[in-house]
Amino acid sequence: MAAAKQRKLRLSWFLVKPTIDFADIDAIVEPPSKETLHAYRVPALHKERDSLFLKASHPSPPRWLSLVEGHVDGGGLPAILGASSSGVLLVPASDQLLAITFGYGRHLVRQEAVVQDFGLKVVLNSIDPAQIKSVDARTFDELTIHTKRGASRDSSLSVFALDNSRDLLRAVTGRSSAGGLGSLSGSSALAVNSNVELPQLPEMAKNLVAAYKAKRYRENFEFIDQMRGEQDPTVVAALDQKLLAALNNPDGDALAAMHLAIPEAVDWQEIASVRFSFKRKKHEPTPDPKVTLYRELRGVGQITLERLKSDKVEAVSAVDEDELRGKWRVYDCVVFETDYDNHLYVLSGGDWFRISKAHRDKVEGFVRGLPELKLDLPVADLSKDEDVYNAAAATAIGGVCLDKKLIGLGGVDKVELCDILTKDGTYIHVKKRGRSSTLSHLFAQGVTSAEMLLNDQQFLADAAERVKEADAAFNGVVPTKLGEREKIKVAFVVLSRGQRPEKPYGLPFFSSVNLMAAAQWLQNAGIEVRVREIKET
Repeated sequence: MAAAKQRKLRLSWFLVKPTIDFADIDAIVEPPSKETLHAYRVPALHKERDSLFLKASHPSPPRWLSLVEGHVDGGGLPAILGASSSGVLLVPASDQLLAITFGYGRHLVRQEAVVQDFGLKVVLNSIDPAQIKSVDARTFDELTIHTKRGASRDSSLSVFALDNSRDLLRAVTGRSSAGGLGSLSGSSALAVNSNVELPQLPEMAKNLVAAYKAKRYRENFEFIDQMRGEQDPTVVAALDQKLLAALNNPDGDALAAMHLAIPEAVDWQEIASVRFSFKRKKHEPTPDPKVTLYRELRGVGQITLERLKSDKVEAVSAVDEDELRGKWRVYDCVVFETDYDNHLYVLSGGDWFRISKAHRDKVEGFVRGLPELKLDLPVADLSKDEDVYNAAAATAIGGVCLDKKLIGLGGVDKVELCDILTKDGTYIHVKKRGRSSTLSHLFAQGVTSAEMLLNDQQFLADAAERVKEADAAFNGVVPTKLGEREKIKVAFVVLSRGQRPEKPYGLPFFSSVNLMAAAQWLQNAGIEVRVREIKET
């Protein structure tokens, strides 16, 4: 009788850092204890060291049982018990270790012990680029958006509409070519179906390490090296210490590479001001969160990581000063850039990101090359809102202020044509740097407005009417026909509290990424782009 075909198992593989081996088991898994974790020797993997670690589990009724128990006709239910299992199997691959996890075993593996991009690199080096099933990405925009995009059939990466300059690829599921690993998914871990016997695991582990070290991914996915979310706890801890050193440095110049910004999109029309909340301390609210004020309230040398993560930034309602419109951890509001281990690292929205030097140079070089808006714009009053500045700036340059004069697009969607319009057709969009973590709303507004001016005749008519209502002297500035690109110029003005001469237009890195994307779209559409930084005093 033929032997039954062995059923495939879905195995989750982690690559242990090369500096850790069997002698450092405690650095890989939680230290074994008699109560919860049991260690076993597996001679096929290592004759002298334990390789298998299992967490004890105890059968218990599932939580959902209480919902139906006592409501079933005909008496009691049969005994229903469940138990969660957790296991880790260490597999040698020449001079490196890999860890296979079972059940909830991933929670037993120390994240600082494993290579964070192992699964992603193996997948991208192994799959057929035309057989991608799904991708997980993080987009840096007005909101930092996490998305999982799936296709009804295997497809190329272009189907998933990623923006290589702004989307951070976190995980990919796809299928390898014939004779390969088959269907596999990867992020920090690699999930792959396998029917190999245990003694064959070391050979498979060697193949996976080789697949990780390969460079084939650069043919189709080289952009993943541009920007990565940093998940190594050791590196994150070092970066957090650099953040604390800057915050606690008596030299005020140490704060030049950071500012505070609400980490999500909010309606500033509903918010009168913001304030810090900790230890019942009260202070006068301010228009925007200021890192200098936070440091003053906490005290130089007194800021700790625990305090950054427990102290809050509160948004005070414009209608009722006793009502809050939002509350965020100070740590999540910090936008901070620092160099570490030959990379630029950026803290944004509570997460650290590693930026390659090549990508940094490309982005900042492009933005630095954008021409400056040459108009005699006034400095901004730190205590005043954008609308006050827009009105004053429009008067100073002989323009018309169109701030908050929205144009409907049908339904609930509305677009702001611009904040200030000049007689030569320059549509100026203005934003405070602290108003969003990436200033992407500013740049998106410029693209959306220009796109409508080029392609929507009704929008053109409505825009001309709105401008005429604001100032009849500007009648005729808005084009009357679609496609009149020569009559449209777009300018972005950033109001910033502190100058950063080493940064193009004083912009944080992710803001530069979004500006580059917006400017490239506008330039490809045949529209001139200008930029200006104005200091708030």
